[in-house]
Order: sequence, then structure tokens, then C-alpha cells
Amino acid sequence: MNIEHYQNFQDCLKKGLKKQASKYVSLFVDSFESEDEIESWVWGYLPCLETNNHSCIRHELFNNLVYPVLRKGYEANDYRSTLWLGKLVQNICQTKGVFEDLGFLGEMDFYRKCYDIDPSNTEGNELLVNSILTWLSYCEHEWPSAILYGMDGADIEQCKDIRDEANFAVYLSKNKSDKEFVMQFLGKLDQYEKRLNKKSCGAPIRSV
Repeated sequence: MNIEHYQNFQDCLKKGLKKQASKYVSLFVDSFESEDEIESWVWGYLPCLETNNHSCIRHELFNNLVYPVLRKGYEANDYRSTLWLGKLVQNICQTKGVFEDLGFLGEMDFYRKCYDIDPSNTEGNELLVNSILTWLSYCEHEWPSAILYGMDGADIEQCKDIRDEANFAVYLSKNKSDKEFVMQFLGKLDQYEKRLNKKSCGAPIRSV
């Protein structure tokens, strides 16, 4: 590994020299001589990584160095690797073939797996709660018209899935305001489920 290429890459980025930056990052990637060397650099690099406006690290670094290490660890149920896949989900979504390679999993899925591996890890639990709360915020953003599940209004079975995640967030969260948000969301979910049940029974539905 030639660390000077990486330093030159960073210097060019700071100066706005995009073409030269691309040259040096490619040279840096090509300078590694073994998988062990790549793994050592990745775990030293990740804690201080720099991201762009899309919360992504440089694609050459992710594709050629970071992702292979995280993928290997993920397959071995390594907590640290799984956690970082959640943190780098924007890279996953923007890299052709990687989202599919990981089974179409999203941020919340990776953090939930982290909980399954080690339910006592505070960082992972906090990230999981935040991810669930973000999802719930999306689910309610067309209220009172609907509670969303994906792009459409949730059906009765999907409401159960949403409720399970909401209750799990309450269980995990240590923050009073988070719990209060979830409880008000569950109140909306109750109303929405009642509307769905009336509709399934053929009763007329009044707008909320």
C-alpha cells in the first residue's frame, strides 16, 4: 500500500482538482498487495471517513476496498461489519449490483441484524431506534389520508408490521421524546386500522 497516493488524493480534493484526485485514488487502490493489507487499512480508515453531500464515501474506495471487507464480515455475522453496512447504506444503494447482492436490505435491516447479534450494544441500538423513527415519520407523512407502507397505503397485515416496529422502538429507546413520538404515531395507526376494518366490512368510511 502506498499511503502517499491517498494523501495526494485528499490534497487534490481539497484543491478542487477532480481529475488528479481520480488519478491518485486509482493509484492508491492498485497499490495494495494483499487482502490482509486492505482489511487493516479499511478498519483504520472507516472511523475517520469523509463523506460527500449524499453521505457516501468515494466510490472507488467503497467498491474496491471497503465493501469486500464488510461483505466478508457480514457473511460471518460480524457485528462491526454489519453496523457499517447500515451506516454506508447510501453507498450500497448507489453502487450497481451491491443492493441486490445483499438481498435488498436497507439501513433498518442491518441495524436489526446487529441487535440480533448483540442486543447489548448501545451504539447499534441507538442507530436502530433512529432508523425506525425515520421510517415511522415517513409512514405518517400523508396522514390523515393514509399510513404509508412503501409507496402505498398500508393494508391490515402491513399495519401489524408497522405496529411491531413501533413497539420495538419504544422498548429500545431511552429517550422520552422518542417514546412520545411513537405513542402519538400509534394513535394515528389505531384510527387508520379502524378505517380499514370498516372498509373490509363494507361500512361507509368518513374522512378524518
